[in-house]
Amino acid sequence: MVIKGGVLLTPFEEIRDPVIFIENEKIVRIETKAEEISDDVVIDARGKYIVPGFIDPHTHIGVYRLEAEPGDHGFETGDPLTPHLNISDGLDIYDPAFDDALKGGVTTIGVLPGSYMSFGTSVERINIIPGQGAIYKTNKKEIKRYAFLKVAVGEHPKRFLSEQKMVPTTRMGIMAELRSIFIKAKDYMKNEKKKFDPKLEALIPVIEKKIPLRVHVHTARDITTFLNFAKEFDIDVIFDHATEAHLVKEKLSDVPIVYGPVVFSRRGTELKNLNSSNLKYMKGLLFSLTTDHPTIPIQYLDLLAGLSIGEGFSEKEALSLITINAAKILGMDDRIGSVEPGKDADIVILSGKPFDPETKVLYTIVDGEIVYKRGDEE
Repeated sequence: MVIKGGVLLTPFEEIRDPVIFIENEKIVRIETKAEEISDDVVIDARGKYIVPGFIDPHTHIGVYRLEAEPGDHGFETGDPLTPHLNISDGLDIYDPAFDDALKGGVTTIGVLPGSYMSFGTSVERINIIPGQGAIYKTNKKEIKRYAFLKVAVGEHPKRFLSEQKMVPTTRMGIMAELRSIFIKAKDYMKNEKKKFDPKLEALIPVIEKKIPLRVHVHTARDITTFLNFAKEFDIDVIFDHATEAHLVKEKLSDVPIVYGPVVFSRRGTELKNLNSSNLKYMKGLLFSLTTDHPTIPIQYLDLLAGLSIGEGFSEKEALSLITINAAKILGMDDRIGSVEPGKDADIVILSGKPFDPETKVLYTIVDGEIVYKRGDEE
């Protein structure tokens, strides 16, 4: 496949009238002039914009449908600590949200256990360690089955456990449970005659820094507490949601953040400081944006990024929030997040400039294959 013409806009540069050559699912080279190419392999992008495929590192696609299938599907309600569960084992790849993602130019997603932030409940339902998250392309291809382990601290697990009449029900208790299971896992690793324990086995990749801990957290107080925990156990963390990250920005220079969703009802004490205008205080941090689908439907990821332009971000900086920054946070920036030779051919062709309300997704290409073309579904 060859994409020819238009404006290639990446987080790093702008190239006019590019010729992008794709072979074997990869971008092999980018030129600005090319000899005649057979029309049957060319996408004519003249007058259009070409951008990297969008990335949302935090979704519940395939776990909770927008059609509101009842029940808790992303975590076990009877056990607060389930690090051995993997979200891929409960994933519905027939969820229409995969197609919605393609229509919105989203090509890669992180799928996490836990639950989304529902407008209809007073608090997100989640236990302390809901389990393992995975990375998928939106063509339904699994990229990494065990990509990170999710934990949750603060008001949401505290209140959920209280409603279930389970312990712990305090912030102290939650951190004590986490500390206890991590200490057990470290001792387990040293025991040559150990009996197999799936829960403790699941913690080993985190302790060995092979994967990060994804931390559901909102308030400055809980962010600070967990930074101390991460230092104590020498583990890598990524903060998810991080509503009050701007209040402790000086502590977060080396911590990746999946921020948001930045548009939501301020219901519950932990969301009292939620405001999209806080984006302006996040500059200088490594962060990306999320829809937390189905909290905000996945196809509106670019609209959330567009809000940053009103808070002082350039067009390229806004694009970074849903491309290269997200790729870095997922540990996949060697493969995705920009349009460069050697990277996966995940490309979106737009009718106009990114973030313009009138701009439409014309093509979504994943691994060098056209998986969405505007008009084909009509």
